[in-house]
Parts: sequence; C-alpha cells; structure tokens
Amino acid sequence: MLKLLYITEDTFPPFRVDVVELFARQLVSRGYTIDWVMDVQQPSPELGTETRWLGSRVFLAGNASGEGLLGRVTRNLKGVLNDLRILWLARRGNYHVIQVRDKFFAGLVAALAARLTRARFVFWMSYPLAESKLQLAQNPQARHRWLLRLKGRLMQASLYHAILPAADHVFVQSERMKRDVVAHGIDAARVTPVPMGIRADKVGQAADARPPSREAPLLLHLGIILRIRSPEFLLRVLQLVRRRYPLATLAFVGEGQTVADRQALEVEVARLGLQDAVTITGFLPMEEAWRWVERADVCISPFKPIPVLESTSPTKLIEYLAMAKCVVANEHPEQSLVMQQSGAGRCVAWDEEAFAAEICRLLDEPQQAQALAARGPDWVRTHRTYEAIAQLVDAQYRRLVAHEARS
Repeated sequence: MLKLLYITEDTFPPFRVDVVELFARQLVSRGYTIDWVMDVQQPSPELGTETRWLGSRVFLAGNASGEGLLGRVTRNLKGVLNDLRILWLARRGNYHVIQVRDKFFAGLVAALAARLTRARFVFWMSYPLAESKLQLAQNPQARHRWLLRLKGRLMQASLYHAILPAADHVFVQSERMKRDVVAHGIDAARVTPVPMGIRADKVGQAADARPPSREAPLLLHLGIILRIRSPEFLLRVLQLVRRRYPLATLAFVGEGQTVADRQALEVEVARLGLQDAVTITGFLPMEEAWRWVERADVCISPFKPIPVLESTSPTKLIEYLAMAKCVVANEHPEQSLVMQQSGAGRCVAWDEEAFAAEICRLLDEPQQAQALAARGPDWVRTHRTYEAIAQLVDAQYRRLVAHEARS
C-alpha cells in the first residue's frame, strides 16, 4: 500500500475532475492512502485545520484576504508559511511519495522534505503557469505588468533549474508538454504525460448519437471563460452560421475565471446584437453542465493557437466524444491526435470561416454527422476513462517506489 502526501493549488473541496476522480477515487480504491494539503477560502470552526474528504485526510490552510497590491503580498506571505508546514507533515507522515501540483515554493519545500525523509518527490505540471504569466505581461491592458513579468521569470527559474531537476518524476498534461519540458534539459525518462479523461459511468453508447437539428441548432462551448482564449471568436462564428441557419444559438456553459472575463464577453455580445442568441450559464454543477451538453446539436472546442495553450489537454473534447456529440475543434496537438485516433471528426484551422463552414457541414449532413458522433464513446471508454488513466499512473508510482527500495 502506497502513502502519498499531495500538495495542490486547489481549494477545498476541489472540483477538478483529474484531482477528484483520478486520485481521491481511483487511486484510493487501489489501496493508496492520500493525505492532502489544500487551502480553504472560508475557514470555519466546523472544518478546523484538518478534515476528511472521500475517505482521505485533508490538512487545511486559510487564505489571507485583502485587495490590491498589499492584499496580494499578504496572501503570498501566508502561502509561504502554509507551504513550510510540508516539512513538519513529511517528518511525521512516513510517506512513500510527496507530490506537488503547480505550486512553486511548495515544490522547493517538498523537494527538501522528500530528501530529508527518503520519500520520492513528484511534481505534477498541469499548465505552463510561468509562461502564462509572461504571456499576460505582454498585454498592454494588464495591471502590474512588471510584477507579472518578474513573477513569470522567477517561476521559470525555480521550475526548470530547481524543482524539475530535483524531481524523481514529473507528470505533465500532454505529449507536447513533455517535449517542452524535455527541451529545458529534463530527462525524458522521468516525464510521463497524463491526459485528461472522464468518469466511466459518464461514457455513453454509440446509439446515443443523434442527427443535429437543422431548425434551431444549439451550439455549445463547455468550460471556463478566459479572455486569453478569445471566447469572442465564437460570437463571430455564430454570426456566420446564422447566415445559413438564422435560428442557431450559442451557449457558453461555464463562468469567467474573473468577473472581468465574463463582462468582456457580455460587452461583445451586446455590441454584436446577439443578446437573444447567446446564453452564458455561469458556474453549474457538473451534472447540470452535462445536461446542457446532451441538449446540444454541435459542441465546440476552440483552443487559440498561442504557446501557453499548445500543451493543454482539453477536457471538454473528451466529454463531448464520451456523450456521442457532433464536435468541431481546431488544429491543436492534443485535439488533432484525439480526433484522428477516434475518427469522430476533423480539426479545422483557427479561423472563423473554417469553424462556421465545418459547423454548417455537420448541420447540412445530419446523418453523416450522427455517424461520426457515434464513434466517440467506444474510443473514450478504451483510452480516456479514469480507470484506464489510473492504471498508467499507478504503474508509474509503483516503479518509482520499487526503484527506491532497490537503491
């Protein structure tokens, strides 16, 4: 039985499907004991500093509050103090593996804690956060651009020159992210891509596929709204589709990462006069969001071709395919691979005309669109359920710990 200490940037209770399904459910069901370290947005006497979640123990740390630059500095200092607890937890926990997800100072502390306790240190890299900060710093409208640039450089230096070289193993999101990490000098044998997946009970059947409606087709985008991803792109796609299908509508099933992200999209909706054709649902529980997907005629997975998004592993695409939906996605390393292997559709260029043309093609040929959609569930069931992904991750942990036992 393996025992992990997992430090993650997620706040309690976490909602990311790979955190909940892969670790809290799948690996625990395989006999793992996982202790978590998470922040909590609103500390309460009921929670205290330690609680239970899905059968695992969670050590909680309250986030400092406050606005502006002073509030940000205060939160960062509080975070540093919270991360230093890793040393104490590691000493008393007798862990086989100490793992950090996307936290940089915590990664440095965890690397030291692992060496002091002879645990294996693993870093889980789900997003190129350092590069994202530098990308944001290039935006003339961004606040405190100098601070974003400084933070991005510090994050890059700590990640590629200290954390990853010290890691016994590195999990990344995709094959493209592995290539990017290896390009910084990290041994490829110590890097494993773990793509996003879906719960097995949410994978449908080929028979669930249906021809898209040509009367009033519902187009759908599932996921967080981020200005860096140019969600307004889909508004212009909708305008083009409505020239052929005037009653077509578009639903954004999700919420902005910040209030400003959603407001920017709403302003563009109003400017284009699409208020009656566009719905922004806001945050929804996962089950309710999937009901929206079930209703959709064409599901869209757009990933703007910028460096920080090239290495992502889109969850929404897997969810669409699992539910036997007609899909339009753009060319992107992971999306192109999935669409090619599944045979459930094709990727188009990041271009409004190309997206609109592919959507209209599916609507024009509903029986062919249904046949493509029917290919999704079986491929997902074989390759992208969290049962299948857990086997990969479990095998890597066991090799890692077995190697330590031999050395």
